[in-house]
Amino acid sequence: MAVDYLSAINRQGSGLNISEIVDSLVEAETAPQVDKIQNDIDNRNAAISGYALVANELGKLKTFTESLSGSSAFSVSSNNSAIDVKVNNQAEAQAFNAQISVSALAQAQTLEFSGFSSKTAAINLGDIAIDFGSWSNNSFTVNSAKTSQSVTVSSANNTLSGLAESLSALEGVNAAVTDKGDGTFSLIINSDTGAKNALRLSVTEDSGDAGLSTFDTTSNNASKQVVAAQDASISLNGVTVTRETNVVTDLIDGYEFKLNSTTSSAANVSSITDEAVAFATISEFVNTYNSVTSTIATLTQNGANGQEKGVLSRDITVQSIQRNLRSMITSELPGYGENGRYFSELGIKTMRDGSLSLTEADFNKAFEREPILFDIVVNSMATSDNALVSASQTSSVLIPTAGSYNFVANDDGSATLGGDALIGSTLADGTQQYISTSGDTKGLKLSITGNVSSATVFYGQSLSDKLISYIEDMVSATGDLEKSKSTASNLISEYNENKAKMDAKVESMRERYMQQFSAMEAAVSGFNKTGEFLTGFIDAMKPKN
Repeated sequence: MAVDYLSAINRQGSGLNISEIVDSLVEAETAPQVDKIQNDIDNRNAAISGYALVANELGKLKTFTESLSGSSAFSVSSNNSAIDVKVNNQAEAQAFNAQISVSALAQAQTLEFSGFSSKTAAINLGDIAIDFGSWSNNSFTVNSAKTSQSVTVSSANNTLSGLAESLSALEGVNAAVTDKGDGTFSLIINSDTGAKNALRLSVTEDSGDAGLSTFDTTSNNASKQVVAAQDASISLNGVTVTRETNVVTDLIDGYEFKLNSTTSSAANVSSITDEAVAFATISEFVNTYNSVTSTIATLTQNGANGQEKGVLSRDITVQSIQRNLRSMITSELPGYGENGRYFSELGIKTMRDGSLSLTEADFNKAFEREPILFDIVVNSMATSDNALVSASQTSSVLIPTAGSYNFVANDDGSATLGGDALIGSTLADGTQQYISTSGDTKGLKLSITGNVSSATVFYGQSLSDKLISYIEDMVSATGDLEKSKSTASNLISEYNENKAKMDAKVESMRERYMQQFSAMEAAVSGFNKTGEFLTGFIDAMKPKN
């Protein structure tokens, strides 16, 4: 804008607008540096916003992939509400069609000891031994698979509620005091469900303090028993089987059955592989991945070929995230059998821009040939090449490395998996159980029925779980994105310090220029006064007419 110098003319000075001239000189000298500092600040603020957007997009991908965990390509149905069924082990599940009926539900034994005046009614001292087993009339058969337990009644717990609390602390026992509503209270004791989990209470009274034998059931179980313990009775395609609980996980491999009530006729329960369900799941994964990576690509585009330059253009951290995401999509997924598997085997194509493409026809062709390809995307799983060796991984802390491992059982009872020593134990039914707590196999659990000297165990980490683990690392408080954000914040602090120094420099320069121009103005004003004096003197010397 043009400077209006006339507005600053004074009769004694130069007539120039000194303030505007000084401001223009200072700006000309400092503007490039000031603009660069402000530009650096704006860029770092934009980068911080960009990091937040990347973290948000990665969070969307993580949330979606977490929702896929446990997804099944099986469509499971039951035509009777008495029986619910779901897939609980993708590695073992196969399609089936079965006629199932339930003639009895599993029940816990219920004992009632009545006639007490209050919840805190005093009881006598002594010991109560609890055995587990089955009752037939008043004859008790001990369940050798369960260890007997005991409760000591002392001055610390010699009330009805105190005894209930002590009993409930035992595994396989649950007790509570109930108000009967008639002015009396009862101690109700329940076992676990199953005919062989009933309770026998044997009392040893303290000398001189008789009375605790009220709770002894060794000879009068029938008088105290309100409900008898029993197994669930199930008919599977005409074959009758029994189970201790109403949640059955070993009726058909890979499935969990929940028994809600008995049936009057057989229920039709089936499971089929459903291509439509599987395709919808994988297609949604592809769409979510493409949306997230497209946003990140926009943030990092370099401005070539008419593109708008992204706020994270040339950002090393985010470019690394892009490369790693693409690498996980295209890399081998080991542990799903002898040979590594690939996401692309599902008919998925990677386009030139890094996005994924999937058609239903390509997917159905691949899925029909190998349904396990669905699991490499959504389900991590442990398997074995030996039917007598069941492998599993349930820990959220101990995560094995994907791959195949040799199991070796030694003559002395010890065993190794992939060279890592295992912790072994033997269950009551003779099943050998091994757990790995270290090395690449940590978190793997093996159950072995029969004589097995060696086997190959596989652990496959799904693409979803790989992505979840990677994203958690990236967006954590110590992750690369947070580190980059922290670096940007520190730079902004430095830039603001430089800006403050520059502001001080500008003020100093302005003050210096003002002093110099003020001195000039004083000199000009002095010259003008001298000129006026000389003009007046000369005029006075001229002869007058």
